[in-house]
Amino acid sequence: MRLSVLRTLYEVFNDDREKVQRAISSLENGDVSIQEIESGEYFSHEDGYYSCEDYVTTENGDVLHRDDAFYCNGYEEYYHEDDMVTVYEDGDTNYYSRQWIENRTDDYAFYEGEWYDNSAQQRYCLVWAQDMNQLIHEDCAYYHDGDGWYSYEPDETEEYVRGYHNGSYQSINFDNKSKYRIGYEIEKEDSEVLESINIQDFESNTDYKWRKEKDGSLDDDSGYELISPTFEFNIDKIFEHIESNDVLVEHINAKYSTSCGGHIHLSEKNLNGEQLFEKIKGYTPLLYALYYGRVDKNFCKGKANKDLAYENEKYQAIKIHHDRVEFRIISAVINVKTLKWRTKLLMMILQNPTHDVIRAYYNVDTKFTKLLKQTYTDSKLVDLKERFIKFTKQFEGIDIK
Repeated sequence: MRLSVLRTLYEVFNDDREKVQRAISSLENGDVSIQEIESGEYFSHEDGYYSCEDYVTTENGDVLHRDDAFYCNGYEEYYHEDDMVTVYEDGDTNYYSRQWIENRTDDYAFYEGEWYDNSAQQRYCLVWAQDMNQLIHEDCAYYHDGDGWYSYEPDETEEYVRGYHNGSYQSINFDNKSKYRIGYEIEKEDSEVLESINIQDFESNTDYKWRKEKDGSLDDDSGYELISPTFEFNIDKIFEHIESNDVLVEHINAKYSTSCGGHIHLSEKNLNGEQLFEKIKGYTPLLYALYYGRVDKNFCKGKANKDLAYENEKYQAIKIHHDRVEFRIISAVINVKTLKWRTKLLMMILQNPTHDVIRAYYNVDTKFTKLLKQTYTDSKLVDLKERFIKFTKQFEGIDIK
């Protein structure tokens, strides 16, 4: 032990030899530094001294390195990391002790090793399966229309269509080159197409990748919703898959009503839903301009970008999920050609990402023109751009021109 260190210890501990010996032992163990002792940034525990920066005292009086401990927000005390549980509360992620959560199980539910309050359950699309008496993801659940409850097992009486949210999303990869994925929800009201094939044959014909479900917003006798697999984002191969299947083409080209929508889900590898939305939110006014008849509808309510992100209600124009973004504003799919055009549009958005609505407008006015002219005449294209300007001012408070 260097003389300068000993001199400092005797000064700090007022020549108390016992305390100096304890300090020497603590220094040798690496529990504290001489600089921390000199500055007073240490605490005493039993027979040693510990760095305030590196060590904490737990609720039961043990000393732990900070790497092995966590702070329980509920009890405002430190616990061993093995006692930590993750709790999702609305949009926040918090960490509590097992004792804390066990005293509050009436307010939280358990799912795959973590706990969720009621708001977080809705945010992460979790529902209570009555036949299992536990939370499951709504993609794995069957909704029983009329009764208003979910189960894990399907209704075996279904003839032409499954119950709402009938099972998990499927996935189709092609060459694993794209970092993007896309999925479609296609609502139709056409009793002839609905009853043209029973549900078992439909699922078999689509290799159990597509779902055909009831939806409470559609007519009971003619309505159905097609749920696509989540595709690796390769436009040519997606539509080769669709157009080579006559049953799919017939169902996508079927009749529709104003009650029908055509939601599209997008995701990007290594980004969560909030990050992807932030990356492309400059195009929100474009989507409002394209599907302006739905902006004021309660089931896809138009909002400012900050409100879409902060409020993130289920029935808003763009819903941000934990792993993807859902564009609910998109109207009914007329046919396969319409679906392909929309897919190309979203690819252009992903290829020209911006969070700035002004930059998005000028991209639309230049880079997007060729694609837009496939659907819009020159005069209608002028109207579309005017609506872009209008909705930018209405929701974002920004004058483009």
